Amino acid sequence: MILNAVLAVTQSCFLLYQVGVGEVRRNPSTSCRVRVSPQSTFKIPHALAALDAKVIDESTSLNYDGHAVDFPAWGRDHTVATAMRFSVVWFFQEIARRLGVDRERRYLESFDYGNRDSSSGLTTFWLGGSLAISAEEELGFLKKLYANQLKIAPQAAAAVRRILVQPKGAIVNATGEHPFAQPWPADAVVSAKTGAGPTGDRRAVRWLVGHVQRGVGEWLFVSNVISDDDLPPLAAVEQAERALIDARVLR
Repeated sequence: MILNAVLAVTQSCFLLYQVGVGEVRRNPSTSCRVRVSPQSTFKIPHALAALDAKVIDESTSLNYDGHAVDFPAWGRDHTVATAMRFSVVWFFQEIARRLGVDRERRYLESFDYGNRDSSSGLTTFWLGGSLAISAEEELGFLKKLYANQLKIAPQAAAAVRRILVQPKGAIVNATGEHPFAQPWPADAVVSAKTGAGPTGDRRAVRWLVGHVQRGVGEWLFVSNVISDDDLPPLAAVEQAERALIDARVLR
């Protein structure tokens, strides 16, 4: 076990892009072009596709059927907003079933999302399966989402942007509400989505992707940590917190 810890290779990337200015931070950049599983960050394009295709709407509540779940927050009925907030895997697996193989593939192509590969399984391709995306590509996708450049209904994009907004001073995921860069400036609004799990080649990946609005200023960010060994669940969240404070985007 000690040998494995010594040999474990960890890579990280933090990208910060200011809308109207361009990239303002890339640190330390060792994995910015490495494609890995998006894990639960894929809930963003998944929700966009579901709302655009009208397989659900914002008020649709999917019923929890009593199956065993990994986190207490998953063990109840959910709408797309609560499923995004608490990163509910079973909800988005049902979304995948409703979209089907062909529409999943078409939306991946339309969004130009990573390697656009959903071939490993309809309900698992984003969870350490065939779909892979780099931090740079995640940032490119976010740019299109926040600039209304995706080829989807504008109301679907607006709904997902609204759903991603986090409570003041925190980031929420399946494990609960986590303090983040407190205290925020009074005018700060942070939108974000976490992701965590295995990569397609059985490494570990952690993500936090999102958007910060302060008055007329807007920033997009992507935080990514990859390791041959296991990683702390909030590794990418903590990296983003430090970087956003250091860049004076928050604080």
